[in-house]
Amino acid sequence: MCQNLKLSKGQLSPEELRRYFDFIKNSLTENGEFISPLRIYNYDETNLSNNPGTEQYIFKRGVKYAERIRDSTKSSISVIFCGSASGEILPPYVVYKAENIWMTWMDGGPPHTRYNRSKSDWFDSVIFADWFCNLFVPHIKKQNKSAVLLGHNLSSHFSQEVLKTAEENHITFACFPKNSTHNICLFSKKLHSRWMWHSIHH
Repeated sequence: MCQNLKLSKGQLSPEELRRYFDFIKNSLTENGEFISPLRIYNYDETNLSNNPGTEQYIFKRGVKYAERIRDSTKSSISVIFCGSASGEILPPYVVYKAENIWMTWMDGGPPHTRYNRSKSDWFDSVIFADWFCNLFVPHIKKQNKSAVLLGHNLSSHFSQEVLKTAEENHITFACFPKNSTHNICLFSKKLHSRWMWHSIHH
């Protein structure tokens, strides 16, 4: 099967990817040796919809309009995932599109999940800083080691607060090239599918 791909993502050249891998090799080495997978992390954001969509059913002959009764608001939430190259997964960070957040929205979620809300249900600089400073950094502090964090090259992520906190805690950002995560960030695709399975079955 063939997947649809935006034109901008299809314009990433092999030379750009080679330059990126040269860059990432330098970012992940110290004294000529690769750093421990325990110190390499990848984060990614995704948007999930609760729209159940359409499915195939068998009906009695002659039924002109086949419908099923099921509540659906077509609302969505955004989630940021993060994990290490060693396979350790941090708790997810969930953002609802709302003015306020209700306690019932946090019932039944994965342990230690952190929740927030925004008007757009997406990650602005304030929300990303909250994830970075209050979820990711405390995890790194427990290890008492420096870390490399791979992710999107979005200006909304890199506020002064985030950059200062990263420097104080010996965390280095290594950003993906623009329009390249569909080729490079396979971590997110696998994790998104696991999250969807958890959402459906829990």
